[in-house]
Amino acid sequence: MSRKLIYIIFSTFIFLLGYISSDFVEAYETRENQYPPFGKEVVDVNGTKFMRDIKDNTDNVESNNEDILNPLQKLYPSSCTSHSRLSEYYDCSNLYDNQNTVWLSSTNICRDQMITFLFKEPIYLEFIVFQNPEDNTMFQNNTIVKTLGLASDTLAINIGVKELEYDNTSQWIDVNKNINTSLTLKIIESYSNNDESQDSKCVVQEVTFYGRKLNY
Repeated sequence: MSRKLIYIIFSTFIFLLGYISSDFVEAYETRENQYPPFGKEVVDVNGTKFMRDIKDNTDNVESNNEDILNPLQKLYPSSCTSHSRLSEYYDCSNLYDNQNTVWLSSTNICRDQMITFLFKEPIYLEFIVFQNPEDNTMFQNNTIVKTLGLASDTLAINIGVKELEYDNTSQWIDVNKNINTSLTLKIIESYSNNDESQDSKCVVQEVTFYGRKLNY
């Protein structure tokens, strides 16, 4: 079963059981026969095990009704812009096409590169999933993002800064903010493995958005 299919099944599972995003973003795969630490529990989703905080059962009824009427879902930008791209083939639209295609910058300098995603209608963005290249050659030969800044609505609202791991698995970034028109990702720092090579480019494979539509 592909990793993307597992994510789809897992997000559906999360919605059906009414789990909240703060639990979801802390979930991670566990190995067989591994006991969870205190305060954690293991959830089995079609044979894939995830660990999360034990949920408080004192749920708010009004909040639950809101979740039913306006469920958590994968959201797609209407378009995007980037400071640079290596070619049309490596456009920022590759970041939300559900494929293994990538965005590549036109230079080996990652710092201050910005990618802005535009949305047709206001959304409540709970979290995003950031994916470095899954292809090992693409991952090892290019420059990988280390620190990422997030801002919304033409940089008017600073959301925060996230430090990312140097690996090619998915990484979860909690947001929990209203987005009226746009979300901008600004690369603050990159890992130094390949940043001196002129052939190396700044690379990202996928950015997946999970949240709720505000106009429903």
